[in-house]
This record gives sequence, structure tokens and C-alpha cells, in this order.
Amino acid sequence: MKKRALFATTCCTVLLGMSSAWADDPRARSAELYEKGNKLFDEQKYSEAEAAYQAAWDLRKSFDLAGNLAEVEMQLEQYRDAAEHFSYALREFPAGGKPEVREALTKRFEEARAQVGAVKITTNVGGAKIVVDGKDVGQAPLPEAVFVDPGTRVIEARLAGHDDVLRTVQVEKGSSQEVNLVMVPKMGSGGGIVVGSGGAKKSLPIIIAGAGLAAVGIGTGIGLIVAAGGKSSDASDLRKELSPGDCPGTIPTVRDKCSTLKGQLEDKDTFQNVGTGVLIAGGVIAAGTVVYALWPAKRSAPTTGWQVVPTVAPTFAGLSASGHF
Repeated sequence: MKKRALFATTCCTVLLGMSSAWADDPRARSAELYEKGNKLFDEQKYSEAEAAYQAAWDLRKSFDLAGNLAEVEMQLEQYRDAAEHFSYALREFPAGGKPEVREALTKRFEEARAQVGAVKITTNVGGAKIVVDGKDVGQAPLPEAVFVDPGTRVIEARLAGHDDVLRTVQVEKGSSQEVNLVMVPKMGSGGGIVVGSGGAKKSLPIIIAGAGLAAVGIGTGIGLIVAAGGKSSDASDLRKELSPGDCPGTIPTVRDKCSTLKGQLEDKDTFQNVGTGVLIAGGVIAAGTVVYALWPAKRSAPTTGWQVVPTVAPTFAGLSASGHF
């Protein structure tokens, strides 16, 4: 039996009957492409239908267009794109929509989802660009998990003034996992605010800023170390659900747990290492501030100042700094 698109074209023919004054209207053009895609789909010309739906999608997004675009992607075995568009259609499905249509969308989404993996990507810095296999997928924080094809995937976070972070993950069909990318500011990169003084007199603002930055650094380091302890605790709890020799596992549910456990252990190590470094940096800033405040001033003293870079994390906000005296 010939398969039909999920949504009919009743809304579109009205727009097509409008005057030519609407020819340049994106909504009218999108409706025309939507109807063209439905016709091509019914003729089983799936590649042509995808091109028409995609062109319509680029002009105007809607839940029904997402559903039909996903359906044709299923026919072309483009499961990652299908999962993404089915997910959009379900999120935007109208409250008064027909239950049987929502049920059909849900069933097809589950079929697409079984063929791909889902990765929830988080970072400690808002606004970082997230890149998966070279494709920009948005800025952190990402509201939804990213659907990816099975296999080895490369996930990156990029932000000016910070070192790029790259993580390679192995993805199985139907799996879900979390990837946390911890970004560290580049010291002396010019991405922060510089405060300082080149005279012989001691600068009170520098002393105040140094004390504040030292407190933030020490607090941030402690926060990261505490977060590392939380990840370690989560990993311990998850280990209790696994038996020796379970990992990497062949059963999908066991594979998911093993993958999550691996991610938690990697996050624990990252938080521990970065937290220790930030804690030490806070101590160095504190010591430098004390030396600057107490050391006798000299007119030939070199310029003093701080390089201040903001850092934002899910549970705290702070500043990273480098100083010279």
C-alpha cells in the first residue's frame, strides 16, 4: 500500500489561491513548497519530496512540516535527521491536536530514535559554540539532547578567550549519554579586563580586586572539587547496579549504564584536576596581593595589574585572573 505523508495539504491550497502580491511572502512560498512535497511524497519521489520540504522548512518552521519532513527522511533512512524533526513536531504539537496524530508521531519518533544515539552536551561556560563532527549544533546551554549517528563522534566546545575542548565518544544505536565539556580561560589572552597601576604608590583598587579574585578562585576551586566528589558518588551508585565484567556490555541497557559510568568518571577527573589548579591559582593571587600590599613601594617598580576573565558555571560564577607586580 502506498504510504502517505502524515499531514494533508488543506491549509496550503488556500494560500496558493491568493493574489500574486503574495508571491514574495515566505509563508505563501513555504505553503507552496509544502504542497509540492506532499504531492511528490505520494508519488514516492522521496528525494525530490525531501528537497521541497527542506526548502519550505528553511522559510518557515511548523510542527506539521517537521512531521512530514521526518517521514520522508525515514523513507531515505536518514534516521538522525528524522529523529530531530519528529522531536520538534512532538514538542510543538498543538494542545488541541488530534490524539491519533500525536500517537502516530510518537510511534515514528521511537522507530527513528532506535536507530540513533542521543548525547546531552553541557559546559561550564554559557555561550560556548558546540560542534559535533564539524557541524555547529548551537550555543551552550543546549536545551535538548543532540541526536547523532552510531559510531565514533567528535564533540567540541569553542569560545573566544578559552581553550577549545574536544571529546571523542562512542555511540550505540538507541543509547543515551551525557558529555560535559569543561572550558578553561586562556591566561593573558586579552579577553578580560585589565586593572593596574604603574606608579610608585600602592593602588587600593588593586588590593581590593586581588582579595576578591583570590576569594573567588579559592571558592571556585572548592566548588569544582566538591562537584568531583558528587560525580564520584554517582559513579559509585551506578557501579552497584553493574556486576564485574558487565562492561562494555552487549545488552543495550547495560551498554548505556557503562557509557554513563565512563562519562561520570571522566567528569570526576576533569573537575578534580581543574578544581585543584583553580584552587592553587586562587592561593597564588592571594599571596601576590599580600606581597603587593605589604612590600615597600619603589618608584622604579614595574607596572602592576591584573588580567581578569569571567567564568560562568552551572552552580557558580567567578573570575579567573593573572597578575604581575
